Amino acid sequence: MSDLSRRRFLEVSTAVTGGIVAGNAFFFNSTARAQSARQGNALRFPPDWGGNSLTVARANLAIWPGYSTAVSAINGGVPGPTIRVRHGQEFSAQIQNQLAEPLVLHWHGVLAPERMDGHPRDQVAAGQSYTARFPVRQRASTCWYHAHTDELTAEQAYAGVAGFFIIEDPVESTLGLPSGSHDVPLVFTDKRVSASRQLVYAPSMMDVMSGYLGDVMLVNGTPDAWLSVDRGLYRLRLLNGSNARIYKVALSDGRPFHLIDTDGGLLAAPVSVTSAMLAPGQRLEVLVDFSAYGSGTSVVLKSLSFPGSGGMMGGPRQGTEMDLLRFYVDSATTGNATVPATLSPFTALNPAQARRTRVFTLVMSGMVHTINGQLFSMQRTDFSVPFGDVEIWEYRNTGTEPHPMHAHAALCQILSRSSAASLPPEDGGWKDTVLVNPGETVRVLTRFDTHSGLFVHHCHNLEHEDSGMMQNFEVLPPPTLAVRRDGTSVILSWPEAEQGWRLESSTETSGAVWEVVAQNPTPVGGRWTMTVSELMGRRFYRLVKP
Repeated sequence: MSDLSRRRFLEVSTAVTGGIVAGNAFFFNSTARAQSARQGNALRFPPDWGGNSLTVARANLAIWPGYSTAVSAINGGVPGPTIRVRHGQEFSAQIQNQLAEPLVLHWHGVLAPERMDGHPRDQVAAGQSYTARFPVRQRASTCWYHAHTDELTAEQAYAGVAGFFIIEDPVESTLGLPSGSHDVPLVFTDKRVSASRQLVYAPSMMDVMSGYLGDVMLVNGTPDAWLSVDRGLYRLRLLNGSNARIYKVALSDGRPFHLIDTDGGLLAAPVSVTSAMLAPGQRLEVLVDFSAYGSGTSVVLKSLSFPGSGGMMGGPRQGTEMDLLRFYVDSATTGNATVPATLSPFTALNPAQARRTRVFTLVMSGMVHTINGQLFSMQRTDFSVPFGDVEIWEYRNTGTEPHPMHAHAALCQILSRSSAASLPPEDGGWKDTVLVNPGETVRVLTRFDTHSGLFVHHCHNLEHEDSGMMQNFEVLPPPTLAVRRDGTSVILSWPEAEQGWRLESSTETSGAVWEVVAQNPTPVGGRWTMTVSELMGRRFYRLVKP
């Protein structure tokens, strides 16, 4: 058991038992006495994944004290175990489907090869298993994994088939960010619950149009959740794992906190905010400083109200104010982390280099939501993307429902929103899921330069996705690079018909650092050819579009 897992186990054990036994008497310290009297439940944390298998099966768990709730668990828990991978490592897991229906897992935000990504076409039947294996070559970020089964994504994710996938890298580790028990992953899900504490998933036609909204909050699978903290700085990794609900995250007293990370990793510098929007599928990381709160006080992380739609006849609505998690400040600080002045600089895509603009019109047709007037077909490829080209994707929402649009296989940067003169801080940095509000046009810059093959993009309102708001697209492969060694010389060539490619090289197997080969190719026999000197060791080469 890791130090972090052990500490959290002890914290939860103390909260549950309320004390220790000595002879026939119970002895309580002041913190244990205070915690034992608290309403609600101590926040639970999924264990770190130990490798090998991820087994998805039906289970009955004590989500509410005194009740047994049927869920779809991963390795016996909801959420599933937290996967932690360092940049440059290979991730490998056997996914075992012990449900009575097909299943495939998608590694959301992780740039995986096409047959490993979790396309619905790769789902396996009940009782079957498959292996996902791929190198992780992207910067540190909070990602996640969840069911992505054809027309069953919403129901399976709602039942619990999801978990964190956290990527770490050396740059992040030098920043002095909060760690250990001060680094807290939080996944928000809203549920409808019966009197016997069973999760209810029975979407009406209105629910399919609006998305399935619940009125009971679970945080890390914990209802009425609270967390004991000290007066130090905490890193909160916020994941919206809900089917359709959007959260406007804030502290109940309006105190500011620092936004440091969006879907695809750290921002260039922290941004002080008092609230941030978090749509389904999105992640944010924030730093909250509890030093301003006195010991014995508490504050609530909540979702503020905002204009939204919802179900009929008094059902749950979008934009309803909801409590997420209460923090109890119980002790003096035990850490020394501070808010860094700067974080992790990155090179933004240049809109002047965009080769084309693709327009995606999001419109309701026949009581379902479509992309460019079409519903998803597994057999149809809707468009092709040249490998390495910078493109502008323009989402035009002509309907009355918000759509969080998610593209597999690449990250993007938001260029503009028609509804705002300037972008909010949560639109900064790298994104993989972009909220497009009703009547709004959002333009993003993207480039698919990691893997070729067939992928999907879709609305991450899971009822919208399952009812057909998804498209197949193909990332075309880059030209074939021929490499031949002749003594200390390496001769590289590619078809002369392929224009505008740049040659880069790396000495690292992980491809963490690439250098431009500062030499111009020459046409020889119908191919661009370049000869470089390589005295010893291994070197890797690739073609990219500048």
